[in-house]
Amino acid sequence: MSTDWPPLRTGTDADIQLADALLDKADALLKRHRTANQTGVSQPSADDLPLLTDVVADHNPAAPLTALMPLQPEPVQQQSKQALLAETLIQLDTDISREVETWLATELPQILSRELGGLADRIRAETLAQLRATLLPALSERIASEFDNGDE
Repeated sequence: MSTDWPPLRTGTDADIQLADALLDKADALLKRHRTANQTGVSQPSADDLPLLTDVVADHNPAAPLTALMPLQPEPVQQQSKQALLAETLIQLDTDISREVETWLATELPQILSRELGGLADRIRAETLAQLRATLLPALSERIASEFDNGDE
């Protein structure tokens, strides 16, 4: 375990924003799969709609009609693989959240204790230095004036 606190920044703000965007996309995917598993139907968002990019050649009347028919739904096996992947991702998200919470519960009190101990030591040292610089000379002057008054 490293004792450096706060941790050194290894990424730039742009890296952090990119990571946040990727995490947001992963969350959206997980939520969509959760909704699909609960309702049985996946609702693609406007960003998920595929774009038609293939150029369709001139229609050949002799070509079979099956080539022009819309695509059939995915086979059940492919859907079950996607459902298994979605469940795995959800479980992974849950496990990561649990590990982060456990780590924080274990490590945060130790980190706070070290930092507050260091803060208390710095305050004590600064207070003693200020006392020596201001209060002791004032007390010495007062004691000296008392002795001077006593000699008269």
